[in-house]
Amino acid sequence: MEKDFIYAELCEVYGNLLTEKQRDITTLYYSNDLSLGEISEIKNISRQSVLDTLEKVRATLDKYEAELKVYNKKTRILSLIQNYRQDNTEFFDKLINILEE
Repeated sequence: MEKDFIYAELCEVYGNLLTEKQRDITTLYYSNDLSLGEISEIKNISRQSVLDTLEKVRATLDKYEAELKVYNKKTRILSLIQNYRQDNTEFFDKLINILEE
């Protein structure tokens, strides 16, 4: 299974909406870069249970982002801020539009 590290960022945004077990496993996998086997040893659960939890977390995080779009707005605002010096005249209009969505 290839790691898609967007889920580490989504977990930062929506992590408090996950169960403690889901949060722990997601953090170990994405933030600490541990393998499924390493996590299963640490948590004393099967490798399949770790995989099932991660699959459920990814689906849950995708659902939250599809509905709430907090991560999308955060990245768009950060992009605008980074471009602030280059595009000062449109900055506040763009920022207001993003926040009003």
